Amino acid sequence: MIRYVKGWDEMDELKPPYDIATSGASTIKYAGRIEIPPLGMQKLEFNFAETFQKDERFQAWRGHIINNALFIEEKIDNIISKIFLGKNMERFEQFNSIILAREFFTFMSKWNVLRDILNSINPYKERDYIQLKTDLQKIIEVRNKFAHGKVSYSGNKGEKIILEYFSGGPKKEEINENMIKNFIELVKKCHFELDKIILELKENS
Repeated sequence: MIRYVKGWDEMDELKPPYDIATSGASTIKYAGRIEIPPLGMQKLEFNFAETFQKDERFQAWRGHIINNALFIEEKIDNIISKIFLGKNMERFEQFNSIILAREFFTFMSKWNVLRDILNSINPYKERDYIQLKTDLQKIIEVRNKFAHGKVSYSGNKGEKIILEYFSGGPKKEEINENMIKNFIELVKKCHFELDKIILELKENS
């Protein structure tokens, strides 16, 4: 659609069905700089409908990332609780709700606990879990990007989905469907490895 922009204190309304709006987690930006003289007029082209469709797609991707990471986190909770509490289901539930579910016990904190378990407790310390630990850390990093990052749409027609986040400093990353597919495959791989540990714990309890 075409939008006519006047001076700073006077702007034409967008025609239905489009409104100036964002998802609450996104920002629509024009790249470059435009100077409009007082009472002047500048014609800009921007397909807001297409950008909003991209935002809907991104929000769906965000949901997939966060939900899949949550399922992995729950399995790590399960492993930690079973290793230290065994068959005591009452204490198992209390440990999960009073300790593991607290805000201070982050996903990264649980990864650290699981890493130490795999490194120091038999029979896990005799096995090679290097790849699993690396993959779990990657899941946490991606989850944090999407959970805490800010999305914007750039390019001449808003065709690029850009995620801005902080990881050792401000960073920007273009998001696409392949990235999401790779994340889901990584999650499946970790589910498989974690399920083997959970099954072994059930058989030995």
